[in-house]
Amino acid sequence: MIKTRIVYLCMTILLLLFVVIYAVLPNVGIETKNSEFSYENLVFNKNKVTTVDIEIAEEDWADMLENAAAEELKQADITVNGKKIENVAIRTKGNLTLQSVVNSDSDRYSLKIDFDYYDDTQSLYGLKKINLNNNYSDSTLMREYISYELMEQMGLPTPAHSYMYVTVNGEERGLFLGVEAVDETFLANNYGSNDGFLFKPDGIGSDLKYISDDIADYTGIGLKTNEGNIDQSKLVEMVDAINNGGDIEKFIDVDEMLRYFAVNTALVNLDSYQGNLKHNYYLYEQNGMFSIIPWDYNMSFGGFGAGGGRGKMGGGDGQNPANASTNMQRPFAQNNERPDQADGGDKQQQGDGFNIGMGMSGNLLDESAINFSVETPVSGTTLEERPLLNALLANEAYRAKYEEYLEELATTYLTEDNVQAITKKVAVLITTYVEADPTKFSTTEQFLEAVEGENSLPEFAKQRSESILKQLSGELFVETSTTTQGNMGMQNLNENGEMNFMPDNFDPSQLPEDFDPSESPPFNREENGPGERQNGEPMQRPDGNGPPMGMPGSTDEAPNQATVIDKNTVLTIVASLVVLILAIFFVFKFKRRGR
Repeated sequence: MIKTRIVYLCMTILLLLFVVIYAVLPNVGIETKNSEFSYENLVFNKNKVTTVDIEIAEEDWADMLENAAAEELKQADITVNGKKIENVAIRTKGNLTLQSVVNSDSDRYSLKIDFDYYDDTQSLYGLKKINLNNNYSDSTLMREYISYELMEQMGLPTPAHSYMYVTVNGEERGLFLGVEAVDETFLANNYGSNDGFLFKPDGIGSDLKYISDDIADYTGIGLKTNEGNIDQSKLVEMVDAINNGGDIEKFIDVDEMLRYFAVNTALVNLDSYQGNLKHNYYLYEQNGMFSIIPWDYNMSFGGFGAGGGRGKMGGGDGQNPANASTNMQRPFAQNNERPDQADGGDKQQQGDGFNIGMGMSGNLLDESAINFSVETPVSGTTLEERPLLNALLANEAYRAKYEEYLEELATTYLTEDNVQAITKKVAVLITTYVEADPTKFSTTEQFLEAVEGENSLPEFAKQRSESILKQLSGELFVETSTTTQGNMGMQNLNENGEMNFMPDNFDPSQLPEDFDPSESPPFNREENGPGERQNGEPMQRPDGNGPPMGMPGSTDEAPNQATVIDKNTVLTIVASLVVLILAIFFVFKFKRRGR
């Protein structure tokens, strides 16, 4: 006969075991067994700032900075959150972003790290490549992050992303946004297979207009994988179907693409397929079916210019011209003048950073962005020139579903409350790092303005979602234009590689197909050395070993770090909980029998 006290003792042991497994073990720093794609939590942990320490020969680093436009690969050792990977490749990255920084006095370049370039068996918890984006043209530091968050919330395959603080040979480079590369690893993780065709369109054919039956004529389609079997791709058949009235459901994931375009439209992300440049997206073809993958959102929230258009409330006579200057401030005067030479010598420099012009300041809530059309969601072009989007919206059932997703965004995801929750969480996490960043393009004050207030991202979400709902209900009608107007401050390079600026009334539809005016060059920053404050005082590195002191919001401890629990640990917890419940049931049954 089992005594009652023995039963209670067993229950107590089981309960303690459950508590230890659930609450104690994950916090003692023990690295549990990794799954194939554990990098999603171990590298891109959104509850902490990942530390990335780069060790590279000084001469190689100096050469990389001196010749950044060459994007030449260099050998380096990379330590991520204490995990060191040796013999990896690193280079600068970017298109006009890169050229803009090259032609400025900054050397804050975005970086691409390739862990398996020299050894194809090597990875970081399964991750093969990572991009470190420098947040160029985004003083909020959150446009890209929030955009990816909303894409995830809408169920779209989205690159992993989180904030990362970077050092090179012990010297601080600052706060970057780490973004997973869209490559074979991403495909295997999100689609279960990477043996299909991955395209990154940019150039001739990236508008997906029908050219011919020969895939070689689509020179800008940007095939990234499975190049040797391109003749087996259904790309041309897909393009033919969307242009010439074929059965598009045979070739594209209609529901996924409707969600993608709904998010893109709600976010007014026009440095994309929906804008003049028709790029910044991936297509993945698997078994003849095409999916779309979001990419590059530092110019979302109207940062690229929403184009012309007039809002008309309720069909009345009153019109509100949409000012297409958006939140872009003209960076320099013409003829490559520096900011201290232009406009009477007034230097447009503030605080602890420097203004870089496009998207960095001005009115985030410009009417042309807030009231960007959801019915004809293109800028600088027409729906007919974007046949993929046109084929979807021309179908009555598809358009109705697209409008359902827009309503869902406006009432659930792109809301003031949801965006406010994200911005506040990010602010708590990274403000200390923003303050410490010695190479940042803009000021800490500009970053904080984006968190809450009259010119913040949550306020944008509030006004944009209200406009979306009014447009869907017919209360607001937006007259659209095929050209982008206003003070865009856009730029190009002349034959000598120098920066020239386009006039304020320049029509970007005149641009060549391969032109990519994503951003503009930064202003001078005060000449502090790496790792120095404005007053020249040294900064401590903002990580768990030495956070910067004396800064607003800083503490003696690193930000809270989320626990990463693998599948085996979860199963163990569940099993323990089941055993505990069974034990409790047994005790009650035992007592009821009077034993």
